[in-house]
Amino acid sequence: MAYSDDISDLGADHHWKFDGDSTDVIGSANGTDTSIGHTGSAIAKDATVCATTNATGDRVSIPTTTTINNSAQARKAVAGWFSFSAVNQPFTRIYGEGDNTTNFQFCAGFGNVVTLEVRDGATWQIQVYTDRPLVVDRPYHLCAVLEGNAYGNEVRFYLDGVEQANAIPVDREPDDASLALRGVAEFGDPAGTVGLDGTALLMVAPVNGNYNHWCAWGDEADAVLTETEVRGTLFERGALADVTISTGTESAMQTALDVYADTVRSDTPCCIEIEAVSGGGDFTLDLDNITFNEKASIHVRYNGTADTLTLRNINGSDCSIVSAPFGGSLELRTEVTVKVTAKDAESGADVTGARVLLEADTGGDLAAGTNIISTATDGLGEASVTFDYSSDQPVTGRVRKGSSSTFYQTGTLGGLINSGGYDVTALMVKDE
Repeated sequence: MAYSDDISDLGADHHWKFDGDSTDVIGSANGTDTSIGHTGSAIAKDATVCATTNATGDRVSIPTTTTINNSAQARKAVAGWFSFSAVNQPFTRIYGEGDNTTNFQFCAGFGNVVTLEVRDGATWQIQVYTDRPLVVDRPYHLCAVLEGNAYGNEVRFYLDGVEQANAIPVDREPDDASLALRGVAEFGDPAGTVGLDGTALLMVAPVNGNYNHWCAWGDEADAVLTETEVRGTLFERGALADVTISTGTESAMQTALDVYADTVRSDTPCCIEIEAVSGGGDFTLDLDNITFNEKASIHVRYNGTADTLTLRNINGSDCSIVSAPFGGSLELRTEVTVKVTAKDAESGADVTGARVLLEADTGGDLAAGTNIISTATDGLGEASVTFDYSSDQPVTGRVRKGSSSTFYQTGTLGGLINSGGYDVTALMVKDE
């Protein structure tokens, strides 16, 4: 299903794809372009180009519409993809309705920090802002949700589907039934006087950026977007990936993924997307020493509509943010070392040839009694295996040496295999 269909299925009243024009593909609020370019590369799925603003006066004006701005609204939401093409120092406006007195707007400034401001005259004002400046040429998904005090009584701002916590006031509560009607909605440089914090600002600097798939919900139940809808549908389904591992046999897909072994993936909405295996069915792929920028929003997305992809971090890979928004499942595992070292309790010497049995205990992913280690210690007194970690796994076991001298009593093992593995020293007492 196309991303545009996903937006429609969430009940949006308006949708501007900005894929060559500013037409509203759901409602009738077609935008009027002023010096808008439509030739830049798409910044989200289901688009071939984007809309671009880069000079004073560049804007898309939306006609006055009850479901957008021309009524008091107890609930509303606006969302879309945006990327900066330059660092904006003075305050500029990405999207906005109204003026400095009453508004609903995304503004940028101070090195591309984005602020959502919702202001109702002198009655109340809420600002929520990003926890960091946004990077030039990196697409982001912005989403704003307003609920009056008959509903959630809050203003929420999501960046790539993650709710932003920085706010003034910190509770983000309007404590009012609705937001009063506002002036016309615009993308880009506003035509009239606007402002921030109730102060009129002369915003002569253009917002340098690109737009795709902006949408709006009016005063209705659909305007109360859930976190799953914002993150899983609007962001995860629409994000473009830096790398695509196309459908093929399991071995061919592994070969394609191995091209990126020993690399560091950059700060992007989605670093790697993996399609379904040819013929369908569950499959397993290894990430071989692929590490990810801490600000990347999705490390790996599975695009399959069914079946399960098991993804293994090996040799230092640190994938931790995964997504499977299209109906399939993705199970993430990390290769860790499980090791038991046997030592003489009196001398501290390594004990060679001690028998180690380590099994899964209750409370983890594995069935109790599943064998993890069943072997004798080597010349260093060690018995070890690699283990595919997905969540903390309780273990139980024992270690003994009774088949040849020096003989040792049976010792017990326990604890957890966690994300760091399992490394336990068993102090053995002689039995002779």
